[in-house]
Formats: sequence, C-alpha cells, structure tokens
Amino acid sequence: MDQRLLVVRREHGGGTLLDCGRPLAWYPSVAAALAVAATLADASALRGGQPARVELRARHSSWLQTAGC
Repeated sequence: MDQRLLVVRREHGGGTLLDCGRPLAWYPSVAAALAVAATLADASALRGGQPARVELRARHSSWLQTAGC
C-alpha cells in the first residue's frame, strides 16, 4: 500500500487541504489546515498502520498526484 499524501497549499490568506490531489476544504489559516492534516495523518496510521505524509506547498507550486492515491 502506498503512502497517503496530504498537502496544505497556501492560498487566499489561508490554506487548502488536499488529499491525494483532491481538495477537501479551505481554512482561514495555514495553521488550521495543518492541524487537520496532522489529525488525518494520525487517523491513517491508526487505521492502516502507515502514517500519511503531510506537505506544505506554495500557492503556485506544481505537483503530481502520487500513484497510490
């Protein structure tokens, strides 16, 4: 099983949380988005044994969806 990728992308004065490239929610602060991402990563570890990877990216950064998503 490939590692889950959670990305917090800085934008619009806050942060958008993406799960495997799919937007989940926008938060008014990057800190709030990172807190939710950390909670989801912990939940993934409890459920499947392997924690998710959390990344913080700039608004206009390019990235590829990982194969495991």
